[in-house]
Amino acid sequence: MQIRRATLDDLDAIVAFTTDTFPWGDYVPSLIGEWITDGEGVVMVATDDRDTPIAMARAVFLTSSEVWSHAARVDARHRGRGIAGELAEALIEWAGEHGGKVVRLLIEDDNIASSRHVTKKAFRRTVSVVRGRRAVGAASPNPEGNGGRRHPSALTARPGKVQDLALVRSSWSTSETGRTLRGLIGTGWRFHRLRDVDIEEAARGGNLWEIANSWVITGSVAPVFDVRLIDTTPDEAYDVIRALIDTANNRGAEELTMWLADTDWLVQAARRAGCDVSGFGVWERPL
Repeated sequence: MQIRRATLDDLDAIVAFTTDTFPWGDYVPSLIGEWITDGEGVVMVATDDRDTPIAMARAVFLTSSEVWSHAARVDARHRGRGIAGELAEALIEWAGEHGGKVVRLLIEDDNIASSRHVTKKAFRRTVSVVRGRRAVGAASPNPEGNGGRRHPSALTARPGKVQDLALVRSSWSTSETGRTLRGLIGTGWRFHRLRDVDIEEAARGGNLWEIANSWVITGSVAPVFDVRLIDTTPDEAYDVIRALIDTANNRGAEELTMWLADTDWLVQAARRAGCDVSGFGVWERPL
């Protein structure tokens, strides 16, 4: 077996063993070509004696020093041979050679096998995070989660400004939610430490929100209203989430997704607002 960088000639082989990874399929086949050519990260493959890929994994820099590892896949016919571990080491070596200071990855709470695997590779779970989601707008048969008519939140989401940057930064570094997440912000299914540029870009793009004394950073809108950061308090959490549901409805979204700090009061507020929740761990290895 050989570990090497993937090329476009590997596309067919990679697509073949990643198409049905999960019951719903896999996102790898639609993105692998872009990943190989985008220059933002690296895709490593393990190959058999004919140089045909039988496993893959990707790493990408999210900031100048923070590397995200994801999309580890092994052909079902070759699992149990430690291939994923060898790919992980190759990615870690690449990250260190290119100036990375830490490598992180995300594992769902019930994925015990993956947790055991990364523990052997010196990763440790540093953050627990909760994914909240619910249908909104026309896609929601149950607007308030209790069968009743949807009533607007007592709070309103107002667009934040670039001038709020210092306030947002200070709040996230000292609040219970920010400290629980160790200063991380979720972008899609990836996490890095909140930077001034993240706040500034959110404000300029209309994705920074002030809701009473709370701050929220959002991302994409249609069809999913994606919430990347919620910096709130026990007293405001429920109404803040309801205000986000109102905003998602007003923007024509069909689904609301949120990354939440794993605190009981915030998770309960999300459940009360009709959200399904699931737990994940952010694991990291310093370089």
